[in-house]
Amino acid sequence: MRNEDNTVNVNEEERFDSRPTDIPVIVIERDNGSSANPRHGMSGTPHGKSMPVLWSVVIILLIALAGAVLLYVFNRTDSGRLPVSVSDKENIEQLKSGYKASATGTTHSSDSILGVAMDFFTLDGLRASLETQMPDTTDNSLVLFMRSADYHPDGSVIGSMVLDGERIKSKNGTERLGYVALSKDGKPVTGVSESDRVADYVSGSGGSFFRQFVLLSDGTLPSDFHLHGKVERAAIGRMADGTLYYIVTRHKETMYDFSDAMREYGVVDAIYITGGNSYLFHRDSNGNVCMTDNTRSKISKYSESAPPAPLLVFRKDIR
Repeated sequence: MRNEDNTVNVNEEERFDSRPTDIPVIVIERDNGSSANPRHGMSGTPHGKSMPVLWSVVIILLIALAGAVLLYVFNRTDSGRLPVSVSDKENIEQLKSGYKASATGTTHSSDSILGVAMDFFTLDGLRASLETQMPDTTDNSLVLFMRSADYHPDGSVIGSMVLDGERIKSKNGTERLGYVALSKDGKPVTGVSESDRVADYVSGSGGSFFRQFVLLSDGTLPSDFHLHGKVERAAIGRMADGTLYYIVTRHKETMYDFSDAMREYGVVDAIYITGGNSYLFHRDSNGNVCMTDNTRSKISKYSESAPPAPLLVFRKDIR
């Protein structure tokens, strides 16, 4: 039956025939007044030929869904499967206790564990901050500085970040489970959590926060590492007594070998720090400055422009 607007109605008798009920019915509207079979396309071919198109759409959607799942797993490794040594609540209490000043600087030691040569720099008593400019290396209070969060080629940060109480997020909002949080007065803590509870606290109290990959959580390695190959590695590690270290490999290592060596050394928690020895600057307790050629190159490169992501900087009090 044809309506006044030249469309074709399909009555109940035409719609439900002997064909299987799970085959869709396509109604075609025509402008030229020609007769139309509701079960045929414009060329008169059976509607079954549209099924490959439908399956193509389904396959594309499944591929997109799989990609989203992989991206989620890549950025939130081992969610809900890693044991946690320090809760968010405990870390917030540590941040509330504030920074305890020290004028001794850092203590540097070296060791080789399971064939992995590493340098260890103590962070206790140092005031930590996230800074958007390359620090002045002639400043005698400067002890260490390093990379913090990762970033996209356009400079946007990967994962949630809080900078002096201001929230900064990447364009896609991806996050990692590990974090470093700083109180407003510079006390650092590390943790492993999906929750934004610590980020919320430092955001409201003027502190700073960034996320990175977990290398160790309560002495346990993640089931898989998504960064492969061998490069110089670095991490902030926490011992069972709460002592924090900045740990850097002397040679190129895989993430697994680096993490396993830190665990053997006694590190309980470790948060990955990208950059390796590219930002390896330290001033010892006698005021002597040590840095790699890569570090000198970075300092020269960013002397007049901001680095692509904030730097994690540690200073001692000058008395």
